[in-house]
Amino acid sequence: MEKINEEVSRSTGLDNLLGTELVHLIKENEKRVMEEQDSDLSRAKLRKRMIACLPKMFDMVHLIFNSMKRSVATKEEVIQKITANHIDVIDRRETEEQLTLLKELLPEWISEVVASSGDTLLRINKLRSTDELRKTLAQAI
Repeated sequence: MEKINEEVSRSTGLDNLLGTELVHLIKENEKRVMEEQDSDLSRAKLRKRMIACLPKMFDMVHLIFNSMKRSVATKEEVIQKITANHIDVIDRRETEEQLTLLKELLPEWISEVVASSGDTLLRINKLRSTDELRKTLAQAI
């Protein structure tokens, strides 16, 4: 495909008209757009971005549970406290996804159970060292 693009740019004189560097930049841009349209790649990029935000989410969740002086809270309550008290967090869906990633990466610290009432509960293990948990998160990034 690259060879075809080179032939097209030569035959139309784009290199002469726009300059080789600009034509190269346009091709790179087109390539990037095509990659982003690939859904698997997009999901992988989103996951990577979400994982990069996990240390901050970990700190928020840890602070919420410490301020409540409990180790169990409804998922709804935790999400509400995160979105209400942190100006930079506005997307509930992203918050839920980050909590899911925390459960995936730190299952020894945070878990989810469904109560008999039907509420989803989040439970943290307060005995776990926060320094060790942060190291685990840092390795995931």
